[in-house]
Amino acid sequence: MGMKRYLSVALALAVGVSTAAIAGASTPRAQLKAAVCQTARDPANRGLSITAVMRPLPHTTRMAIRFQLLVRKRRGARQQVVQYGDLGTWIYPKDKTLGQRPGDRFQVIKPVAQLPFAPAFYRFKVSFRWTGAHNRVLGTTQRYSPTCFEPELRPDLEVSAIHVATEPKHPKRDIYSAVIRNTGASSSGQPVEVQFADGGATKTRTVAALGSHSKKVVSFVGPVCAAQAPPTVTVDPSGLIDDYNRTNNSLVATCPGP
Repeated sequence: MGMKRYLSVALALAVGVSTAAIAGASTPRAQLKAAVCQTARDPANRGLSITAVMRPLPHTTRMAIRFQLLVRKRRGARQQVVQYGDLGTWIYPKDKTLGQRPGDRFQVIKPVAQLPFAPAFYRFKVSFRWTGAHNRVLGTTQRYSPTCFEPELRPDLEVSAIHVATEPKHPKRDIYSAVIRNTGASSSGQPVEVQFADGGATKTRTVAALGSHSKKVVSFVGPVCAAQAPPTVTVDPSGLIDDYNRTNNSLVATCPGP
């Protein structure tokens, strides 16, 4: 489903009204169904949805449903509430008389797109409320959807180490061997630039695409490493790759001791 369409149906209401009596006491007054968990490499295409259904209690004049989206960024972490669109607000039927007949049914389909965190665990907390005459609350209940795990599927390029060694034929030069890793769950998808900067000068090399959980050693020849201004190696300096964590894309060399 395209993102524009996915977002345009941020809330869809479906109402079924029947004049028949409720089938029996075992008919659930509130339930969740049709849970969908959509994983994707592109955060814009990550999403989940749930369908909430409620039926009236005796003497109901109005029914309402509220959706909250909860997230844990790792197992055992504190649960947080995601702020998005109309999450957290009460939703009422367009037909203000819905709920006043025993066979009425209020159904809301709630999708949420562009899930912001991954890896993370998401689930809906859905509240149901029945109101009677004079706005008296007749009852409330809550239901929780199944957990939707969103893995982080993008690549994660990093400079994990820089080894410094003297150039045997040129004592006034050093060889800087940078270990470039992709610790992410997918390939970089295209060749990767690696930049070496030693103050005023920069050098760039391009290497083949890095697969998931692979590494490559890229070497540069530069001046003797100076502790006061050591060189820096950066992977993907132009930001051409959808790298989910860019904080580890650069590393400063550690110069050998005397």
